[in-house]
Amino acid sequence: MHSPDMTLQIYHHYLKIPIETYFNTVSDFMDPWDERAYQYVVHQYLEKAKDNGIVGMVRQERDENYVYLDAAVRYPQAMDGQVSL
Repeated sequence: MHSPDMTLQIYHHYLKIPIETYFNTVSDFMDPWDERAYQYVVHQYLEKAKDNGIVGMVRQERDENYVYLDAAVRYPQAMDGQVSL
């Protein structure tokens, strides 16, 4: 739980992922089009980037070549305005 002098700042991360890469990443999910699968992909991206953001809601669009994810990522922010990335 965050202390009372802490709030969350939300940033959107936009990912464009080749569809084959997306399917390889979510291969353990029964439904690759479930929000939990989207969140997992974003979590993997953040982890690889050494980004400590907390994944929230993720929207998905796709075409025949790419999956496009719009992820709300939350970051703790102290009252002095410092964001913990």
